[in-house]
Amino acid sequence: MSIKPYGVAVTDAIASGQLAKLKAAEAAAEAHLKEYGDIPTLLALLKVEIAKLQAHKKG
Repeated sequence: MSIKPYGVAVTDAIASGQLAKLKAAEAAAEAHLKEYGDIPTLLALLKVEIAKLQAHKKG
């Protein structure tokens, strides 16, 4: 089974209580991290840079 490692899929796997679904969700999340990195951290960095540029343009 192939799942996308998004919140709903992960929470559904947790709620299922089925080991196979939990392991599939874990594998998908690990593969996503390996391919794309830590998106939430990168998004936070992007927001900081956007705020800096916007503040600079205002001043």
